Amino acid sequence: MISNDNKQRVLSLIHEIEKSTVKHGDNDIAIDAVCRNITAESAELAKSNDSLTPILRTALVINRKESAMKVRYSRFRKKFPNITTLSALKQAMDSTAALEFCKKYLDINASSSAADNNPKYCLLRELTNGFLEYQKEHRFSSEIDALRHWSANVNPKKLKSDCIGKRHGVGPGVIGNIKLNLGERVVKPDRHAIGVMKEFLKVDISFDRYNEFAKFIGLDPRYLDCILFEYGKLNKISAQPCAEVRPTPSKHSH
Repeated sequence: MISNDNKQRVLSLIHEIEKSTVKHGDNDIAIDAVCRNITAESAELAKSNDSLTPILRTALVINRKESAMKVRYSRFRKKFPNITTLSALKQAMDSTAALEFCKKYLDINASSSAADNNPKYCLLRELTNGFLEYQKEHRFSSEIDALRHWSANVNPKKLKSDCIGKRHGVGPGVIGNIKLNLGERVVKPDRHAIGVMKEFLKVDISFDRYNEFAKFIGLDPRYLDCILFEYGKLNKISAQPCAEVRPTPSKHSH
């Protein structure tokens, strides 16, 4: 993958990343401390039976900052405590016009002509319908079992033949985000991770090898994902995302 000499160079640069500081609330905190906490949270997510969170958070984060997603996600859970499953979410979506759903449930002020094409709304519907169909087809007793089974078997290189991967707006970035929210130890190939890998670490490998790379240099992939993301965000290092939804201009609003 890379030479031993190059490996030491990369580890030295990663140590530099770890000691960089970011704002965490009102305090400055080293990236390594932030990422150790986030990595530890993965163990709890891996034990969770919550099927709604991975899908809702994934749909809300596309094309927006994570902080904006968190505000909308927290609002949704507070205002709609009875919607805790994908089945309940589907019922709400099926019984509510797109414009009203965007405003009422997602806090998105879409125009009447753009609501049906809002990327967050569209992805949420695609993922919800897709996983419920997957659960039914494979006869899983629970939604979370269906999500985890799919996640364990999806091949990022063969998305066109995957029941979820072939859906509109789904790509490696979306899949990576679902996996992270399921507590899996992976590197999500978003624009920050790709940018830091290529521009700062000078490691030019395909995104599907990022997990392998993390293990090669002795890091937990989830930890590497976090430090790449935090450092890229801090220094505005980014590359063209390999799997973000890129909606047609004028057909959506945030």
